Amino acid sequence: MEKKFFYAPTAGRLSDNSMPTHWEHTVPAYKNAPHVWNVGGQDNVAVFLLDTGEGLILIDTGLNAETCYLVIERIWESGHDPRDIKKIFLTHWHGDHSCNARVLHEISGAEIWLSKEDEVEHKKHEGKVGYPKMIDGRRTMTWVEADSEEAKLSGKRADYPYVVTNFYDDDKPITMGRFTIKTKLCPGHTPGVTSFFFEDTDEETGKTYKVALHGGLGVNPMMRPEQLAYDGYPESMAHQFIKDCYELAKMPVDIALSSHLNQANILPNIPKDVNDYTVFVADYAWRDVLINRADAVKEFYPDVYPEAKKD
Repeated sequence: MEKKFFYAPTAGRLSDNSMPTHWEHTVPAYKNAPHVWNVGGQDNVAVFLLDTGEGLILIDTGLNAETCYLVIERIWESGHDPRDIKKIFLTHWHGDHSCNARVLHEISGAEIWLSKEDEVEHKKHEGKVGYPKMIDGRRTMTWVEADSEEAKLSGKRADYPYVVTNFYDDDKPITMGRFTIKTKLCPGHTPGVTSFFFEDTDEETGKTYKVALHGGLGVNPMMRPEQLAYDGYPESMAHQFIKDCYELAKMPVDIALSSHLNQANILPNIPKDVNDYTVFVADYAWRDVLINRADAVKEFYPDVYPEAKKD
């Protein structure tokens, strides 16, 4: 069996360098599951819209402020009204997932949810901008005050400030309309990455699908020992990520949502019929991608995982 979904390289996706022509990186709104759409509008970061039947849930809010209009446009394109958003779930605090929370809240009055662990990071980094630079020969994500000369030279600006109204409790699933959503804290990419698990039923076919989204699978440079040390995070966070990936990989999942489109090779598999979500039904994808990411982190710690050493 050919496996279409796997962790793919990031080359070519929308980035800071290609922002001046970001319209060359747009993608349509498309269904990922019976009542789930990706409305991110570009080929890098996904924004998932869940139609609960009693209002909308958004998971994440878009790549950056410049592409916020694409999110709003794609919500309309999917047949929904952005004013019907009731809850905004953030997978983690990083700006490429949370940057448009304020704008979408202003449109809809929606609650904004985040883990307590990442609210600490959100507050700590408020008013700062992040960008990669070389430190001791390694690409390192750095954070500086938004009004500093360094920030101005980087061309970055701070995201619109937002207020978190609710925190996840992994012992209390969130029920809204047709969905009951379970959350799980999955530290690694950040201390408070949150993953989501729910079932979605197609009323026409009667089939029910197990759907999952891991909230933070980017490992380089975020889980390298040098980056963790720079951020003041313990190395144990990387080892916890590995352990969690192996445990979560045992879960049966029919549709694995991908917060970055490369993380499951989504882009080349978006169907011409954007309502044909069945393209994304692949019971191997969740496991394969999680194991791939765990193994990638192991390579950063060859003394701990000698079996992961590259030849």
